[in-house]
Amino acid sequence: MFVINPLVPELLCSDFAQSLAFYVECLGFEVVQQRRNQAHAYIALQGSQLMLAARHGTWETAPLERPYGRGVNFQFLVDNVKDLHERVASAGHKPFLELHTKWYWRTDRMDERAQFGVLDPDGYFLRFAHVSRHRPITDDD
Repeated sequence: MFVINPLVPELLCSDFAQSLAFYVECLGFEVVQQRRNQAHAYIALQGSQLMLAARHGTWETAPLERPYGRGVNFQFLVDNVKDLHERVASAGHKPFLELHTKWYWRTDRMDERAQFGVLDPDGYFLRFAHVSRHRPITDDD
């Protein structure tokens, strides 16, 4: 049985079919629930969950202008970020943030992450990362 996470962002889409195809065919998300008579889908990728919905005004708190989602990026930890990066590039999507490696501070350790970012069809920033190794936090961090 599929368990819904306590926090699931819902992204409003200007073209629901195009967005759903991008997430499923390009990024490899799985549709775990789709409403029959509405342009709405619940999608998941390796434990991460999103909802996609066609714009209909109900949840729009202000006029939407592209790129949508300004000021937020959605990070997805994945098993193989390099393969996903190749998949996105081979589908003709140019990364917004090229694949690179960077150390990130956590509460208990430093994580080395390979990551890249891509914009979805409406301009939502999606950052995919894979943690390759850890090390203790030092005074320089």
